[in-house]
Order: sequence, then structure tokens, then C-alpha cells
Amino acid sequence: MRTLQITVISIGALLLLVALLANVLGLSTGDGLSRNQIAFGAAGLALIGAGLLGRRFPGFYRGAAVMLLNIVIIIILVDFLALVMVKLIDPERFIDRADKLEHGLDEENERGVTISSYVPYVLWRSEPSYEGDPVTIDGAGRRITPGSSQAEDAFRVFMFGGSAIWGANVEDSCTVPAYLLDALELELGRPVSMQNLAQNAHTSTQEIIELMLELRKGNIPDLVIFYDGYNDVWGACESGIPGMHHSYEAIAARIEGRDAGFQSIPASRLLLQNSNIWLLITSLRGNESLLFTSTEVSNYVTMGIDMDRLAEAIVEVYFDNCSLVEHLSLAYGFDAVFVWQPVLWCGEKPLTVEEQDIWNGTAEGLYSVGSDMALRDLMSASYGIYESGLPDSAKYLSLHSVFDSVEEQVYTDFTGAHITPAANRMIAGKLLDILVGHGYINGEQIDTIEIEE
Repeated sequence: MRTLQITVISIGALLLLVALLANVLGLSTGDGLSRNQIAFGAAGLALIGAGLLGRRFPGFYRGAAVMLLNIVIIIILVDFLALVMVKLIDPERFIDRADKLEHGLDEENERGVTISSYVPYVLWRSEPSYEGDPVTIDGAGRRITPGSSQAEDAFRVFMFGGSAIWGANVEDSCTVPAYLLDALELELGRPVSMQNLAQNAHTSTQEIIELMLELRKGNIPDLVIFYDGYNDVWGACESGIPGMHHSYEAIAARIEGRDAGFQSIPASRLLLQNSNIWLLITSLRGNESLLFTSTEVSNYVTMGIDMDRLAEAIVEVYFDNCSLVEHLSLAYGFDAVFVWQPVLWCGEKPLTVEEQDIWNGTAEGLYSVGSDMALRDLMSASYGIYESGLPDSAKYLSLHSVFDSVEEQVYTDFTGAHITPAANRMIAGKLLDILVGHGYINGEQIDTIEIEE
């Protein structure tokens, strides 16, 4: 018996030693105690305890098991009583908790990170669509433009931008690229290949990389149109860095392993958050933050960054990006146009009731852009600087006032940037006027033509 006790104690001591020295021996991949180390240590302590107790161990084990069972029964009873109390004193909190547990965390992740497929260099593109989806996305993550010609002699157009050009809230045939395709074919009297290379939340820097990837493949366009503004401002607003892509901090935190939103929730915490005992505590204290960790707003204002300087830097980065595209256009033989899109907070459009809700931040959506004064102020400042610094060339223009005389609803959701099919058709018509009026269609040297006042 004594030999067995010594053997059990020795094995337990060995397991405990391995758990404590795993980092030193190179058996652990990180600092601190891992789950495996804790498991080894617990097993070692259990074996040491069993060895020391000897014949008394079975009785000790039975007593501990009975005590643990009693504790579990008491917890279940207390949790049930907590449920009854919550329903009596705060029934709304119970219903709200159930709804948030089902939808709240997913909604928070959608708000913070662009949900799509990872793509090297450009970070993300849309996921390919399936039969029955309301929009058509090809295997490369690009939105299909119906009627786009595959003929070798087709006039080839690339359109870059964010969700506004991609076609948020509209059918495939109602995007700006789709309407512009039809208009160009009528104007040119020849086939037109229209590639909608826009992606949700993409900024101009990501668009240039997309263009470079196409050029590298030998996919050379005749004309490239960049439709920007909104996302370049948004990315800089939340990160404080001009030219930065959307969700910078969330993506960086995921890569660096700092963001709990992308890590599995510990079982103990998940169990606690789902318990009625915890819900009762929050009801009594009236503190919802105990149940759901709130994310503090972080933007250029909270970082102490001057708005005017940031706006100047945003526009400077954008013009630098345009310069890169112009060099590529000379090397590969295509023309390029750079447009800043209309947004609700820039311009003097008469607002409908629905647009007034968007303006005030009361429209339904994942994020209340209308109530984000930091973003709205930076948007207005950036647009003003962009327009005052436009080069004297028809390659650069702003459509901020294109809807100033339109009384019907144009903007469709909380972003203040997504517009109706009729408005998309209007944008396509405006772009066609620019292309025809300044010689793009006829192949004239556009950089020598001044913008008409």
C-alpha cells in the first residue's frame, strides 16, 4: 500500500512540476499558465492528495462529491428564484436581455467590422452570391452589371468606389454602373464592357490596389471612374489617420489578438452572463453595462486631433492617390475621372420626412450617422477643402450639389450616402454629360480642357 501511495504522489508531483516549469522547458507556446498547464497542475494536486490520504481517499471523494452536488442544487434553486424576482420587479429587462443575447452581439460585430470575405492586399470583397440572392456577386466577389459586353472590341470601363457605386439597396439593373452602361452604349453605338469593381466600405487607396491587380493581370480599361469621398472621410474619422481603411482598430486588434469580439467567450463568463442571478443583480443596480460590455466611442475628437488639419490631410492623400492613378493611366493608356459623391450632409437638398430622420440620426440602422457630429463635421470640412482645391481639369469633380433641386426622396438609409434607383440613374446621366462634354468619349486630351462654370 505504501509503495502505491509513493508512486501516486510521485506521478502527481511530476505532473505539477511539468505544469509549473512548462514555460522554462519550452513546452508552452506563451507566457503565463495555459489551460493545459492548469489541467496538468490540477491532476497533479489531485494525485498528491489521493496519495497522502491513502485509504481515507474514497471516503473523502464521496464527501466532496456530495457537497459539490448540494452546491449545484442550491445554485439552480437560487437561479430559479432570481428568475421569478426579475419577472416580478423588472419584466422589461428580462425580455430585453433575451433579445440582446440573441441579436445584440452579432449586431455589434457588424457595426465594427466589414462582414465579407478576406482578399489579399485589399482586405475584403463581397461574398459570392447564391441562387435566390437579391444581388448577383461573381466568384471574385464583384457585383455583376447586366448587359456588360464580353466582345473584344467593346469600350472597357472600370468603376471604383464604395457601397454607393456597388449598389446598396438596389437591384443589379439599378446601380450607377448599370445605368451608365446603357447610356454609353446608346452614345457610342458600340458594345460596352462595364466592370463594377466597387466594394462596400472601400477607400480610394484600396481601389488603387484593386486597379493595380487588374492591370497586372493584363485587364486594361479604356476609362476608369473613381467615385469617392464618403469612405475616405469615414476611415479617417474613426482612426484619426488620413487615408486609412474602414475598421482599422478592429482589424488590427484581431490580427494582434487584442479584440475580445473575435475571441471565444470563456465558458465561465458566458454561463454567468446567461444566469438569472446576474440578471437580477443588474435589475437591482440598474446597470446594463454589467451585462454587456459597452465599447467607448473612439474617433479623431477623442484622440485630440484637430479637425481642419485632418480634413486637409484626407484631401491631400486623396489627390496623391489620384496622381498615382494618372501615372498608371499614362503607362497603360487609359483615361481616369475622379468624382466625390453626393452625401446628405453636404449640399442643400430639400429633405423629405424620411431624409430628415436620417439627418437627425433617428433613422433605423446599425449606426446613427446623423447623430455623429464628429463625422458630419469632418465630412463637411473635407468636402469644402476638396472642392476648393480641385485642379483646373475635367478629370476632377464634385457632385455634392447634384440633388439640390430634387424634392423627392433620394437618400434611403442611415448612411446618408445610399440612394434610390432614380437617383442612381440621375448620377449616371451626370457622368455621361461630363464624359461627352469634355471629350472622354471622343478620345480628346481631357487634361487640357477646363471645367465649365
